[in-house]
Amino acid sequence: MPLTIVNKSKMIAEIMKFSFHHRAFYCYVGMSIWICFLITVMYKYISVGDDATVIKKIVQNEYISKSDIKYRKIYLRSCNPPDSIVRGAEAVVDSDTWLLQGVLVVTRHGDRGPLTHLHGGDKLPCDTPPQSTLLKTYEEWVSNTSSVGRAWWVAGPGPFHSFPALPPRAATRCALGQLTPRGLLQMLTVGNILKVAYGEKLGLDNSDPTGKRDTGDVIMYSTRYRRTFQSLAGLAWGLAGANAGARLARARESHSVAFCFRECACAAHHALNKKISIQAKHRLDNHPALKELVTKLSTVLFESQEHPEPDLVRDGVLAHMCHDSPLPCVRRPDKLKISLKRNRRLREDSVPGKKNLLDIDIDTLNMELDYINNQLDFNNEIGRKARDIIGKYYDTKDKQKAPLDFDAQMEREKLLYYQQRYMDNADAYDDVVIVKKNLDADFNFPNDARMDTDFDEEYKEPTPEITEEYCIRKDHITSLFAYLEWSYRQEIKNIHNRKRGLLLAYGLMHNIVQNMIRMISENKPKIVIYSGHDKTLQPLILALGLTNYQHYNVHYASRMIFEVYRKKDLRDEFKFTKRKAVAQDFYFRVVYNGEDVTNKLSFCKTKQSIVMKVADPIDDMKTYNTYLCPIENVVRFIHDDYFAIFNVTNFKDACATYGNLKHV
Repeated sequence: MPLTIVNKSKMIAEIMKFSFHHRAFYCYVGMSIWICFLITVMYKYISVGDDATVIKKIVQNEYISKSDIKYRKIYLRSCNPPDSIVRGAEAVVDSDTWLLQGVLVVTRHGDRGPLTHLHGGDKLPCDTPPQSTLLKTYEEWVSNTSSVGRAWWVAGPGPFHSFPALPPRAATRCALGQLTPRGLLQMLTVGNILKVAYGEKLGLDNSDPTGKRDTGDVIMYSTRYRRTFQSLAGLAWGLAGANAGARLARARESHSVAFCFRECACAAHHALNKKISIQAKHRLDNHPALKELVTKLSTVLFESQEHPEPDLVRDGVLAHMCHDSPLPCVRRPDKLKISLKRNRRLREDSVPGKKNLLDIDIDTLNMELDYINNQLDFNNEIGRKARDIIGKYYDTKDKQKAPLDFDAQMEREKLLYYQQRYMDNADAYDDVVIVKKNLDADFNFPNDARMDTDFDEEYKEPTPEITEEYCIRKDHITSLFAYLEWSYRQEIKNIHNRKRGLLLAYGLMHNIVQNMIRMISENKPKIVIYSGHDKTLQPLILALGLTNYQHYNVHYASRMIFEVYRKKDLRDEFKFTKRKAVAQDFYFRVVYNGEDVTNKLSFCKTKQSIVMKVADPIDDMKTYNTYLCPIENVVRFIHDDYFAIFNVTNFKDACATYGNLKHV
């Protein structure tokens, strides 16, 4: 026992001795552990605080995005600001293997004023020019090439004689349906894109350096609207610079918005329009909340109400959105209805008998302005249009008529015709607001907003009054555009709309294919441009078999380009010698707003199509697939398969299919 105690004592002494010698070491270890613990706790606390801040910021951004980001997307998509128009897949193919033969470009005009009178529309800043060196340079060029205030290429005789070269300024800030400086800049930008993509490859500058002789290399078409011709002028200048003037002087007129050329008259159009209009009406009726919203927005936007339609409301909204104008409010009710009894009483009190207004020239019409006032209310849309035409084109000082341009002549003739018809058929009309249903219907003139509308539909009461203050908000616009996108999805899948598109686009498709064949056989033209409307591109999209609703929703300055290519290496695979090109050597592709849609065409989804990987023209690090379709496919489509959906083989028989309206 004593020995054991002694040993334990020695061990304790040794341990104490060791502990004493390493006391500093243990202190350091303990302090290190304690410091690490403190740092860990503090780091965790700080991290929690940072995470809370980040989460809070994210929540705030998400809240803002609900009201602003969707609105911003709608703005970018529908208004298509000039700085967002960039080159895409245009001419992006393997240039070592393929030779560009020519291109065909179908465009919609640039940004324009609204098509309907708006509350405060004369105060919208549509005429404010964007800050752009490109736009300023173009305006200076037009000014330098103009004599007596008119550009020389429209001063001489021709379809676009007397058309102004530039959009209106100052006189009316937001002229109805007129191209704006913003729209002109959009088309200048598109022209620059075409120049970069195709100018050198097609050798346009070398083929006609002066632009004074017609070599047939460039063909331009435009509808007879100022906005489409001015858009064509901007695009031509962006493409060819100073050579644009002579080419514009040779621009050809299209008498149809759809560029139908010789294939225009078609009995089936009205029947199909009727079915499509009825279906659109049912879609809106099935969404009562949206229908009520459209009614309220219509009352806020328009000075006179007829049938509030989502597309018309969209057009009015874009006039504010695209020109950075505050969204409007209504603060007092408007008088929306003019009773038939009041109009009859005024007519009976002031006119001792009927007069044939078609026999009254514009001089007499102006002198009998009081008489006209009794026939039309000059505070509604049609009345203002009549008043503007009568007042604008008549000089009371020298009793001489000012020369009327095409648009004014048409409006005057429609005005006179309607007044006679209204007087002859007064018992058939419930309200003078119905006038607009008859103007374009009887004369069959193209109209951006209401082309081929069903004019036989039963007339409804005008929009009811809104007595309280009501302001358009961003969430109203997002709701409206969400409905329209859904509606576009239905329309692009609608079999009747598809048939209507095929009939409307046939003339244009036939002309495009003919020019493709000329590019192959004659090596000209090098470029063909069709300056049109959304009603030009929509039928073409349906005819090509594109099914994306975003394609069908055609925004300002949209462009669809057909590119024709030929194989460079023409060698006999057996004799190893050069040979002549044959049909199998030619291919084409379609680029829509910078996107290659060739593989989405209904007649190009075949094994004969060529797929190649190419580099993005802007970012070399990006690559994607692009496609070439045999030109035989589109030729076979237009000649053999185009009218298969009608179970006939030609345009005439397809139009006769829906010729009897009673069976629709």
